[in-house]
Amino acid sequence: MSGPERPGAGEPSPIRLYAWTAGLLPRDYRERYLDEAVADFSRIYAEAVTKRGTWGAMWVAVRGLLDLWARIPAEHWNHWRSRRRRLRPNERPPTGGGGGVEMMRTWWKELQLATRALGRRPGFTSVATFTLALGIGATVAIFTVVHAVLIRPLPYPDSKALVSVNHHAPGLDLPELTNSPGTVGLYRTQSRSFSGFAVYGTESRNLLVGDRADRVQVTAASPELLDVLRVRPALGRPFNQEDAAEGANPVAILTWPAWSSRFGADPGILGRSIEMDGETLEVVGVMPQGFAFPTPEPIALVPAYVDPDGEFGQFGLRSLARLAPSVSVDAARQEVTELQARIPELFPDIDAAFLEQAGWNASVERYQDRIVGDVRSALWIVLGTVGFLLLIACANVANLFLVRAEARHKELAVRAALGAGRARLAGGYLSESVLLGLAGGVLGMGLAALGVSALVANGPAELPRLHEVRLDGTVIAFGATISLLAGLTFGVLPILRYLSGSFARVLRDGGRGTTAGRERHRTRNALVTVQLALALVLLMGSGLMLRSFAELRAVDPGIDADGVLTVALSTGDAQDDATRAAFYQQVVEGVAALPGVTGAGAATSVPVLPESTNGSSFDIESRPREDSELPPVAMYDAVAPGYFETMGIPIKAGRSVERADHEEGRPVLWVSESFAATFLDGSALGERVRFSDHEPWLEIVGVVGDVRNFGLREDIRPVAYFPMRVEGISRQDLARMIVVARTAGDPAALAPSLRRVVTGIDPRVPLTDTRTMKEVVSASMAETSFTMTLLGIAAGVALLLGAVGIYGVIAYVVSQRTREIGVRMALGARSGDVQGMVVRQGLRVTVLGVALGMIGAFALTRVMATLLFGVSATDPVTFGLVPLVLATVALLASYLPARRASHIDPTEALRAE
Repeated sequence: MSGPERPGAGEPSPIRLYAWTAGLLPRDYRERYLDEAVADFSRIYAEAVTKRGTWGAMWVAVRGLLDLWARIPAEHWNHWRSRRRRLRPNERPPTGGGGGVEMMRTWWKELQLATRALGRRPGFTSVATFTLALGIGATVAIFTVVHAVLIRPLPYPDSKALVSVNHHAPGLDLPELTNSPGTVGLYRTQSRSFSGFAVYGTESRNLLVGDRADRVQVTAASPELLDVLRVRPALGRPFNQEDAAEGANPVAILTWPAWSSRFGADPGILGRSIEMDGETLEVVGVMPQGFAFPTPEPIALVPAYVDPDGEFGQFGLRSLARLAPSVSVDAARQEVTELQARIPELFPDIDAAFLEQAGWNASVERYQDRIVGDVRSALWIVLGTVGFLLLIACANVANLFLVRAEARHKELAVRAALGAGRARLAGGYLSESVLLGLAGGVLGMGLAALGVSALVANGPAELPRLHEVRLDGTVIAFGATISLLAGLTFGVLPILRYLSGSFARVLRDGGRGTTAGRERHRTRNALVTVQLALALVLLMGSGLMLRSFAELRAVDPGIDADGVLTVALSTGDAQDDATRAAFYQQVVEGVAALPGVTGAGAATSVPVLPESTNGSSFDIESRPREDSELPPVAMYDAVAPGYFETMGIPIKAGRSVERADHEEGRPVLWVSESFAATFLDGSALGERVRFSDHEPWLEIVGVVGDVRNFGLREDIRPVAYFPMRVEGISRQDLARMIVVARTAGDPAALAPSLRRVVTGIDPRVPLTDTRTMKEVVSASMAETSFTMTLLGIAAGVALLLGAVGIYGVIAYVVSQRTREIGVRMALGARSGDVQGMVVRQGLRVTVLGVALGMIGAFALTRVMATLLFGVSATDPVTFGLVPLVLATVALLASYLPARRASHIDPTEALRAE
């Protein structure tokens, strides 16, 4: 049926789903019973809503759907049998009921019988349920993360229309730039692809609470942001253009968590004042609950001023735009690309030849893709991995089912001889398998809930939307679906294997002494082969990630991280550079005087995690360049005396930082080895560089060792180091610096003493991000470690299930061949001969599984290339060791039943037969 006549149309969702599912029944059955079945289900569901409420009705709906799913294959079987016997549909043998209610009652009874049958075999039921729970739980847990991060739309209306615009200048060694006031004005005035264009940035500020300051994050955003997001404050008003004008009264909009926790959810908060960095801001609004932009950390939004006549340079503004109606991302990308050609026309100080040499271009991408970044491929790979694990678990349970079905083969033949139809026998198998699948699903959902909690608690901070990861209706529906499909999958195998042949032959040939033929083990061997092949693929992926992690740990960061503690201090923006530099110097000297401290210093950023590292182009006095020539670019930091020594960064030439450098504002500079080698042919001392035409020339007085400022996976980049204060230069942001201290003991134990030093100098200065340098280095490897851990757990479980699978098959074969082995030993076969015979059977399965797994590994590990570091997707070490490990484990699993077989007493074996 279709169109308006389809049963269930216009009804509640469960009834529509029931009607749609019933459409999978054979056509003759639908023509006779569909309307009646849907009507009965609708009545039962309506009664359940009235008597039991929504949740009770949902349980009734689920039970009815399960009954229907179990009925579908049985009816198709009957339909096929009736056609085979050339019967008309009306002559088809009775199938257990004429109406929908009777069908539900029949299958409810089948489920009850299946429950009792499984209860009589607690060992089999427990093993099968737990095996399925491992596969289902792992799959649901990772799907929960994938769904939250990659699939679920952002929590804003029509979030697919949100895009981000960024720029790229590979010729300047600047792979990505955000926006400048000039580019923002360009897109706002010249582009027709965007209905709104906003900019934002995350800032750290000191929030004064009483006489104590807390370091907090705020989102500085242009007034257009909330219109672009289509979000309104729950209390108060949004920003307007006057709020963002120069000289406007400072205002703020609090986030819901900040309003609730810091201000007691006071409804009178509007109009009150809060103090940040010595500035008084009026609270004009409170954002709705659940709003977290761009991350959950910011406690407030503050207006950001963007000069409408701003220059093309000074990039650093992150953008968020909304596509105009009917405009695609590709169309917006094309228009933005075309606008780049107009930059020399709109900004006369920018030369077209300069842009061409810089390789200048722009990109437009969906905002959700932007925030997900490189995590996408890693999550899909991990989800595919645990999907393999679920297949291995299903294959394992299918083997158990086949063994159990074979043990019941004669029983089924007798029941068939007494009149039981094949549909009834098949229904019994499907009922048991569905029950096992659902039981494994329930336990697996519990394991998934624990796994999700662990992932959220221990996942890398770089994982986007981590705060949105939770079990929701979609995840639960996904778990229920794969549980049901898993149950149906391994339940069909014994039906195909043991209900499609002749029962008469079983009764005629059956005898306790009959030895199982090779064909009776072919299906089980095939399942074990698939298990081993999938396990090998997982082990390969895990091995490659382990090798990558080892290579990453072997990378020299350029520092000595042992015994170093790092603590971030924030003075805010209220003080001038001289005052702030004097404060940090006093803190460094106080920390250096603590017992056990062997060195102390400070910097605006520490290696490996570049939280505050900036970059700029510069000129070299001795090497003037042509106007058409691209300028060199380097990163820069500000450092205090003692920083290089404390971090273990060697002074390669010249001198180290002195206190007088910042106190006198000396125009001096330190550069890294790569800076000297790249721009000055290795001879840097005495050379002078300038980072702007409006700034003084700085003399290079020292060359220091290279460090990996942007993480262990990134290449070393040239770095320049300023003193904390240089006369005529204000590019050093001293609002926040990181104090570093080296101790001979446990660096974490130094934290309370360091806090006392800071409090004694200025109790209003907050301390944040207290951690050892080893923790900082470990955090830089968090994403690789996270992926490696997940793949390693999946591979370990897969190896265990594969070993159990091959052990179970070989052990069962031995039990079936007990009489044969007894005869062989009675005729003179030695124990070694028997062991060899059994192990060879396991070896054949293992070799085939490894061969198939190697083919799959060569094909699939190439997908992991972007996740690897220092190793190739076909790393010979991994591809050599992993098959050896799997083969060793598999052969051990084969040897155990082989050893037991070699100890069979021939007399007892023959007597038992």
